[in-house]
Amino acid sequence: MRRRRLTRVIGAVVGGVVLASGMTAVVAAPAEAAGTSCTGDQVTLRMLASGCAVASGTTVVVPDGRTFAVPAPGTSVAASSVAAPGAEELADVVVSNAGASGIAVRIGTGWRGAPAAVTRERSALATRVATAAPAASCGSSAYSKLGYRWTDTIDWYYNSNSQRVYGLTALQRAANAWNGTLTACGRTRTSDADNTYVRVAKQAPGVTSTGGCTQSNRYSVSGWGTLPTGTLGLTCVWYRGDGTAVEADQRYSTRYLWNSATTCSGARFDLRAVATHEWGHSYGLGHTADDTGLVMAPSGGYCDTASRTLGLGDVLGIGALY
Repeated sequence: MRRRRLTRVIGAVVGGVVLASGMTAVVAAPAEAAGTSCTGDQVTLRMLASGCAVASGTTVVVPDGRTFAVPAPGTSVAASSVAAPGAEELADVVVSNAGASGIAVRIGTGWRGAPAAVTRERSALATRVATAAPAASCGSSAYSKLGYRWTDTIDWYYNSNSQRVYGLTALQRAANAWNGTLTACGRTRTSDADNTYVRVAKQAPGVTSTGGCTQSNRYSVSGWGTLPTGTLGLTCVWYRGDGTAVEADQRYSTRYLWNSATTCSGARFDLRAVATHEWGHSYGLGHTADDTGLVMAPSGGYCDTASRTLGLGDVLGIGALY
């Protein structure tokens, strides 16, 4: 089975980050009294640990400096990405607004924020996520879930501003790689995941230049812009408390050279391959281990056209979700 190396960071979903099961202690902070409001336009994880009330749209600052707009009560936003070879991997981030219970933030596999919200969100995630163990033959059957899925078609838009290559066709093929009857290594699954490209968009994706997520506007937009050094693409997905996704935005870095032709050569990244990974995050799949060589593995390399095609674990994962 074909294999590749294309490094991925934070992830969406965005498109990445490696998900692993684990629990960390929630650190309470005495800075705010429970039930009071966090002050200022930006709040820290230490402030959130008090359980203070936070208005939707308020900016949460995570330790690496990225910012995330607090989603509406009862909803969450998840960020996943993909990185260039040798670049430091960004951690996946999820910000969940549990209403009166407060705000819970997951960075990688660790939880921070209001204790009541962390307990609630961690429990809810555990009921929605199952990870397959790797197989010893035909690559790997491993996959992981991010805790959300779509119950209807993803209607999405493309903003071509600053595109480094003509990107629409590559993105459409990447989105459709996860749909219909899929076969790998003699195993077949039928995926009901679906998407529809609507039209060109004027609005930018809700992904910040530092790798964070803005507020949801219910338009799923893919586009281009600045991202942290080493990050090729990043996906932000907003979803309700029951795990139903409502918006998925993707941003691809203008910092690197890209390929959108049938064949690829030189120090370029294949847009269709990277976008296939990001669309995996958009649909709800997380990372597998790097040595699986799957589309959803968190690493790869230049001209990694093999990652346009799903591997065994990718097919089994999307089949398990849809």
